[in-house]
Amino acid sequence: MSVAAATTRDGAVAAPLRRDAMLWTWLPPILILGVAVVERHLVIGNADVSWEITLSEKILDGQHLYTDLIELNPPASVFFHVGAVAAARALGWAPEIVVDAAIFLGALAGLGIFSQMVRHYRLLDALGGTAFAVFVLAVATILPAQTFGEREHIALLAVLPALALSAARAKGVKPLLWHCLVAGAGAGITICIKPHFALAVVLAAAAAGISLRSWRVLFALENWIAAAIVVVYAISVAVFCRPFITDVMPLVADVYLPVRLPFVELLGSLPILLWISAVLVILGLGRDIARHPLLLVLLAASAGFAVAYFIQGKGWPYQSYPMLALAVIALDLAGGLYRCAAAQTGEHDRFKRLCATAAFAVVGAWSFAWLNSAVDTRAATAAVKRVAPPHPSIAVISDDIAIGHPLSRDVGGQWIAHASSLWVTENAAILRSAGGLDAATARRLSAYTEAERQRMIDEIRDGKPDVILVDERPGRIAVNNRAARWSEWVEADRDLAALIAADYQAVGRADGVAILRRNSAAARVP
Repeated sequence: MSVAAATTRDGAVAAPLRRDAMLWTWLPPILILGVAVVERHLVIGNADVSWEITLSEKILDGQHLYTDLIELNPPASVFFHVGAVAAARALGWAPEIVVDAAIFLGALAGLGIFSQMVRHYRLLDALGGTAFAVFVLAVATILPAQTFGEREHIALLAVLPALALSAARAKGVKPLLWHCLVAGAGAGITICIKPHFALAVVLAAAAAGISLRSWRVLFALENWIAAAIVVVYAISVAVFCRPFITDVMPLVADVYLPVRLPFVELLGSLPILLWISAVLVILGLGRDIARHPLLLVLLAASAGFAVAYFIQGKGWPYQSYPMLALAVIALDLAGGLYRCAAAQTGEHDRFKRLCATAAFAVVGAWSFAWLNSAVDTRAATAAVKRVAPPHPSIAVISDDIAIGHPLSRDVGGQWIAHASSLWVTENAAILRSAGGLDAATARRLSAYTEAERQRMIDEIRDGKPDVILVDERPGRIAVNNRAARWSEWVEADRDLAALIAADYQAVGRADGVAILRRNSAAARVP
């Protein structure tokens, strides 16, 4: 009787303990996902993601990428969204909801495999990986803020398993085959998104090689898998998306790539200063901390993404997300490792702990604020809803993709243009103002801008958009070698000005955007 009673009493006590343990295990990630979902409804919609959804809809409607639709990014950037948009149509849901859901599922999958590898290879035995995994989930879902769903966001989610496997390699363990397959696939996808992201994969593998003192790690199975995926992707682009190579790549080389911030300006930009601060604090915690395999790999990958940020040279927030996200994760991990080491040795340096805590708070908060910066067109969206007919067709005269997106989707409109904006005209004006162009380059720029101008005229004349949005913010375009508004650019173009004056009138202005409504559309406004 006594044994039975003891068993019963023990079981009665153990069950609530197990329930409490499960509660504290699952409650934090559930709360983080809840905050992330709420955040999606509070931040400004991402312009690039909105444009990719529009592109996907047009592709599903039968239009052809790089011929009917003008896009400067390689096909992988577009086709990641096509499946989600197709699923949204099948379900009858809004594409934005399905795209967000797909990103959340990708984050859970990538982080789940990452965490499983960390546990399996005992990368954080001394520290405990549960709190660390929860924090990485927050970095993957909350920190992106307005950049949620960008190419860089997807790339980071895809590469996480490869980073965990590189850290395991650094310990000299023999990985499981399925871990190699998943890590290789994720690394390959990351490189397909943007080729220079290979730097993050290579530097992570190199860090493992340095830690292990063997360069054989660079030729591990997962790296061969990644290379094979990239080769197959490149061949597929050459065969099935040939206009990207013949038409888009020369345009990008002539007009997009040369427009970049000066190196010194990039070096002094906020994301680089935050990244450098995080790295210096981590190194200041001690060489033994920085040599931890997982921390070393995270720092190496972050450095690779930092170099990619410099290579792109635009200084846009979303392009800095991977390097900042990994720096924040590494800073959190370094702090945890330092506290663990201090507890074991009994040596506590309050100044170091204070510096690490302050750096973590500053880098994390400023990274979030930086990644959440965006052009706000919500007032313009409300104005268009008031003056436009239901589901209006829309055209935009601006170099800024954020003027038309997500505005056109938020008003239930139809995007009639072939491209997202007049970025070719703006970039060409920047290059001309910089000077030093040879005659051949100047001729190509003139041809590109004339083609874009004529396409805009054709779209307005033949598409007859119900609404035209004209960017009136100062200094967005050059007219007669001086900084001007796009409205002045329109006035200086006799054909375009006459076309708009014949059938459009200004009906409002908000967020620095003039709203023009077609005269025949006025009767349809409720």
